[in-house]
Amino acid sequence: LHSAGRFSGFGYSFAHEFSDNSQTDINLGIGSSIYCNTYAGVKWSNKNFIDFGLLYRPFNYFSAGLTSRFDDKLKNHQISNLGIAVRPRANHKLTVGWDLEHTQDTITMHPHIILSPLDGISLSMKTTSDFKSFNMNIAFNFGKNTTYSPSTYSDNKYSTGIGYYTDTQKQNSFLKKKKKENKNYIRLKLSGRFIEEAPVDASFLDQVFNNPEKGVQLRKWVENIDKLTLDEDVHGLIIDLGSVRAGFAKRMEIRDALKRFQNAGKEIIIYAAKGISNIDYYLISMADNIYINELTGVYIRGLNFQVGFLRGVLDTLSIVPEVVRVNSDGKSYKTAGDGLLNRKMSDEMRENYSELLGDLYNIFSQGVADRFDGDLDETNAVIDNGPYMISEDAIKVGLADSILYPDEFNKYIKTLNDKKITIKKWSDLDHSDYYVHDWAPPKKDKIAVIYAVGGIRSGKSNPGPSGSSIMGDKTIKKAIKKAREDDDVKAIVLRIDSGGGSALASDQMWREVFNTTDQDTSNVKPFIASMSDVAASGGYYIACQADTIVASEGTITGSIGVIWIRLNMSQLLGRFGFNTEWLKKGKRSDMATGGRLLNDDEKKQIQNSINNMYTVFKNKVKNGRENILLEDNLDQVAMGRVFTGKRAQSDVSLPLVDITGSFNDAIEIAKKSAGLSEGDEIEIVEYPQSNKSFFSFLGKNEASLDHIQLLKEILPKEIADQLDVLDIATVIMDDEIQMILPYQITID
Repeated sequence: LHSAGRFSGFGYSFAHEFSDNSQTDINLGIGSSIYCNTYAGVKWSNKNFIDFGLLYRPFNYFSAGLTSRFDDKLKNHQISNLGIAVRPRANHKLTVGWDLEHTQDTITMHPHIILSPLDGISLSMKTTSDFKSFNMNIAFNFGKNTTYSPSTYSDNKYSTGIGYYTDTQKQNSFLKKKKKENKNYIRLKLSGRFIEEAPVDASFLDQVFNNPEKGVQLRKWVENIDKLTLDEDVHGLIIDLGSVRAGFAKRMEIRDALKRFQNAGKEIIIYAAKGISNIDYYLISMADNIYINELTGVYIRGLNFQVGFLRGVLDTLSIVPEVVRVNSDGKSYKTAGDGLLNRKMSDEMRENYSELLGDLYNIFSQGVADRFDGDLDETNAVIDNGPYMISEDAIKVGLADSILYPDEFNKYIKTLNDKKITIKKWSDLDHSDYYVHDWAPPKKDKIAVIYAVGGIRSGKSNPGPSGSSIMGDKTIKKAIKKAREDDDVKAIVLRIDSGGGSALASDQMWREVFNTTDQDTSNVKPFIASMSDVAASGGYYIACQADTIVASEGTITGSIGVIWIRLNMSQLLGRFGFNTEWLKKGKRSDMATGGRLLNDDEKKQIQNSINNMYTVFKNKVKNGRENILLEDNLDQVAMGRVFTGKRAQSDVSLPLVDITGSFNDAIEIAKKSAGLSEGDEIEIVEYPQSNKSFFSFLGKNEASLDHIQLLKEILPKEIADQLDVLDIATVIMDDEIQMILPYQITID
């Protein structure tokens, strides 16, 4: 019985011989690259020995390795092997080598040769210098599966056998599959929470008690759809539509990927077993056929902003919000504290957000118009008459094609086989890379992608299964510095999805961006900011120094302004008979302690600090953006105003965004800025890089949810959605001056 495997620099093998003298052989090893084309490893065996190895492969035609074996106490040397191999044609078709084996008593030479005359066929032979013994092996590879037959001749004895193993990477096989005339359709489910960074596995306790949802990485999902678009053997998609949770900009990237697939002359079929929500219809409106279940509908009705206000609740509890912010004659568009300060929208918020909603609705309606051949008048009329809660009504107006129960839809899919259409599941597709035979494959230039996601705070980020909710300045600074100082990284893309937070933490991250674009002259490299759903206030602050800012048309950005927020609990505590007495040395020693409200002089002092920080913010924007010449003009687009990416790039008097586009567009701009050609292959290196402890599965880690998230996990969705406004609490608890966008802006 034999078993072996490897993953992430770790490998193992297990073998057990069933005989009268049954034996068990266990080996555990680790290895990694220690320098360019140089690798080292160590292996432990239950046979009481330890092997050390070193491998050097500077070129495709030369390889050298050294292994040494010691007892498990590392006291006695047992055997060493020095191996040298060459590939005369610099490929794996022919390999010739010599192994020199050294023990305490003998030195033995072992010449060997490996021939690969055809893809998937390998013949290897190894003998001693006196040709008294030899080993031979022939192997047949069928993609990821290999069958082999080893033979040995020694001491006038001959033995042979047969074996089988699988690999995680596929190879070209000598068996060429005959191309079928059938068309291939891929069936997939479109649902879940789409996030920017790769999801991090939750700890064991989180999985047991919280069962956090694992997010879908947007970049990888789009890449996979684009691969299907380019695959000539794929002709259509069958999508089971569920509930998609993503902001508007992410939805645009999902939709654009599907649109590229359709524009390549391929078909898209949608089935919605639970109906189609308002915002989800935008994702699939280009589909060739849309089927819905009986007793469902299409709940399209237009867009709205839901802005939650807690002032009434706070007054009932005798909790006093204290808010100081940038303003002009008492008016401010910096509305991050309005949910705590007011009972309803201020005139400034209503003006700014009405404009924002109008921009997003135009994008939404233009997307839905694909269903109506681009006729916006018909589209708007259909939207205004929604929602269509009766499935027949949705079909009458053209939003869906037919009603099918799930079993009927599955039968319909099976009938496609009669039309020479083969259905494959998304989960059955092989997305792995091909096996690399080269000893020293050509190095790809690297583009670093740094995910700056969540509310901004001092400290570390908290990546998790559902993405980050906190962006820590220490984490992001470390990532930028590491990417900047890596000579293999030719450009950096900062992917931002944040409504801001701590002004201090934002400024610390801005400094690291500045070091990359200007200050660290030995490591200056192109720096591109790519905006996702939100890159506003502190999220814009860390972007403004970038060489190029790329935003989706649906990105929410801007909010250039500063605010100070705190909730004073002194009156609430007084209602319960809790009294606090202060011993003071210094007139303002109890300022902002929570024991009393701020007085006018203290508010003025904080206001001066706010104004100073606002000036710093504007100067950073002016110095970072070449198209902004006069600082004073910034008030026209600052003072907390928010914009869509489209308006920020084209319509405002002072453009805050250079280019509207997707994440892929940002990557192409980074390549071009680094002097790379459009067709050049690159390697994307993602930061922050996970440093999970081997034992972190036992308990809480950085992936754990904060208390407010846990509360929302256990409450009904209708109540939990209203508590999104409390997300601000995780940031304002720091009692710092904030650069933050209003929380609880739900686009529905």
